[in-house]
Amino acid sequence: MMPLPKPYPPNEIDYQDWDDLSDNYAGKAATLIVDAGGKGDHSTIQEAVDALPSTSAGEVLVKGGTYTLTRAVLIENREDLVIRGVGKATELKVANKVQELIATDAASGQKNVIVADGSSLAVGQHVCVRDDSAFEVNRITSINGNTLTMEDNLASQYDVSDNGRVYTCHSAIYITGSSKRIRIHNLLVEGNRANQEFSREGYFPDEHQGDGIRLSAATESCVVEGCWIKSAAGHGICAGGVGHRFAHNECWDNEYDGVNVEPGCDRVLVLGNHCHDQNSWNGIQVGYGNNGIGTVSVIGNHCHGNRQGIAAQGGANVEIVGNVLQDNVEDGIEIWSMDRFVISGNVISGADDVSDMTGAGIHVEQVSSVGLITGNLIELCAGHGIHLQDAAYVTVTGNTIRKVTKHGVNLSGDSARDCVISGNTVIGADQGDTATYNGIAVAGDRCCITGNRLDDCDKYAIHITSASDRTLCLGNHCYQYTGVPVGAILDEGTNTTIDHNVTA
Repeated sequence: MMPLPKPYPPNEIDYQDWDDLSDNYAGKAATLIVDAGGKGDHSTIQEAVDALPSTSAGEVLVKGGTYTLTRAVLIENREDLVIRGVGKATELKVANKVQELIATDAASGQKNVIVADGSSLAVGQHVCVRDDSAFEVNRITSINGNTLTMEDNLASQYDVSDNGRVYTCHSAIYITGSSKRIRIHNLLVEGNRANQEFSREGYFPDEHQGDGIRLSAATESCVVEGCWIKSAAGHGICAGGVGHRFAHNECWDNEYDGVNVEPGCDRVLVLGNHCHDQNSWNGIQVGYGNNGIGTVSVIGNHCHGNRQGIAAQGGANVEIVGNVLQDNVEDGIEIWSMDRFVISGNVISGADDVSDMTGAGIHVEQVSSVGLITGNLIELCAGHGIHLQDAAYVTVTGNTIRKVTKHGVNLSGDSARDCVISGNTVIGADQGDTATYNGIAVAGDRCCITGNRLDDCDKYAIHITSASDRTLCLGNHCYQYTGVPVGAILDEGTNTTIDHNVTA
């Protein structure tokens, strides 16, 4: 018999062919079939995962159907495991939240929680234990009547009088422990966030709750590819660990980020994803605040209708290349407290009425340094085209900025210094017609403004502010400025060198 084509399955096939999978995968991996209708090896994904050997490669092929999850599919301390669906027909849907009130006050440091009805919950479920004063995520390890035993001691006390309760809160797929080389492919995750209750201790907790697909901090070299992830109570994909690849997924209508790469991650590739219309946050988020991130590449993604298109915060060595970012609310791209970054070849645009990107097309802030911003197209921005706040050793070169409401390029802040703004084209700064904003505005020490073309700016082509010292302004072309007093270049700085500029 001819083996089935790879990758399996390319399209819907008859059940008699599923029996022949041993021919296709002989000597390569254990393969188990999941079918909610009972015609496969197992009817649930968790049963199939648990049935595969823990020390060798295996594949779980999931037939079309809706798989309602009362707890996350748990992949713990596994290697070389593949879970593969047949496309959107394979739907993993998080079940509606189940909640029980606490029947007896639960003291800090103990593991037992007594609820009104223990039969509504199940062993292995991740739950939120909370009252109106505190909350935490834990996991049920056993149930005896109405007594739930948790995996970890309670961190706080939970009181009946303070609306104490326990409710389910889990991801659809949870990859944890020392898991390596796990691949999730070609399926739909429905987070069902309208029927969940979500809470989180900070932005990147160690526990998982409410994400579509969650990878914990010790995982390595995992792949989420070709999936549809929607309506999670947290992030669509939320990852700790190293060496992961998230490619060609669509993430939308999630409460937080479409793809979230947490602090502590390293060597992560986010490639070719479509992240749009998240309910509260960003298309793609890398790191958070001052918490360090390692090397991350964000390449060729399409993000629109989010709070920010792409945000990278904390750490070093991030490249954001060749993305298309449209109609995001605050910033197209944000860099926050980051060293060694490249932002190159992105197309960043807002609405025709110049109402989107109220922050900036590209926003670099919080003492970020050693960066290259090059070859980007930014247009129809309600804020600045490129805004550098307290940046140092950042080169802005070869960008085209068109129709922005504020400055085309704005370098500001008490710590701004040693930046180069060279070879950029700015057309139509200050679209609000307020005679307030310029083509380029610079504050800082030892900065260089060379070879830029500035056209149709509502105030000055270049403004060197009083906070500037030792600025070099050479070889710029300045046209159709309307500054008062009349002048293409307004120099209020100290020790400025201005020469070989062309004005008209």
